[in-house]
Amino acid sequence: MALIMKKHHNYLAIFEKTEKNSLYHPMMDVLTSSKYKAILTADAPIYQETLRDFWANTNIEEQNNVAFSITSKVGGESVAITPTTISTTFGVNDLVGKTSFPKNEIQTELTERGYDGQLNKATMFKANFPPPMKFLFHTLLICLSNKTTSFNEIPLKIQSLGYAFLTNTDFNYSQALFADLVANLKNIKKGKTAAFFMFPILLSY
Repeated sequence: MALIMKKHHNYLAIFEKTEKNSLYHPMMDVLTSSKYKAILTADAPIYQETLRDFWANTNIEEQNNVAFSITSKVGGESVAITPTTISTTFGVNDLVGKTSFPKNEIQTELTERGYDGQLNKATMFKANFPPPMKFLFHTLLICLSNKTTSFNEIPLKIQSLGYAFLTNTDFNYSQALFADLVANLKNIKKGKTAAFFMFPILLSY
C-alpha cells in the first residue's frame, strides 16, 4: 500500500524577494544568513502512516529523571531523537549555545526594534511590532513554534530564538526543540487533550 503524504502540517519559510515585499528584505537577510535557516526551509516528506507509527512506539530515555533521548520504531527500524541528532541533522551546531537569555536583554532588544506593548508578562504579541518584526516572528511561529497558543502570541522561547537571530548569538535551540517533543510525548501518554503531533519534519530526516 502506498504511503499517504501528510499535508499542511509543517510550513516552510519563503524568502523570495520581490518589489512588493521590499519592506521585508532586510529581515529576510537576517533569517537567511542565520545557521538556523536549514530548519526553516528543510522540506522533508511527511507520511501519515510513519508519523503515527513513530508516536505509537515512542519511549523517553531518562537518566536521573532527565530525558536524553526519544526512541521509537518505524517500520520495524529503530530510530532515536536527541538534541545532538537534531543539531547534527540540520547542521546548526548549537549545542554549546545558551539555553536562555536574561528577560531584560530580550525586552531591551525587542523594544529597540519597535515593540510597543506592556512588558510585565512573559508573552509578547506580534501585533505590537512594526511590519519587519512581525514578519520575523510570523515566520518563526509558523515554522518552528509548537503551536500551543495563538499565532499572535510570542512565547519566551520564540522570543529567545528571535533575539538570537537579531543579535547573531548562539542559542541552543536543538535542546529547546527536544524539550518540546518530550513534553508532548508525555502529554500523549497521559491522554491529555493538549497533546498534538508537533514538528513532524524532525521525524522525517
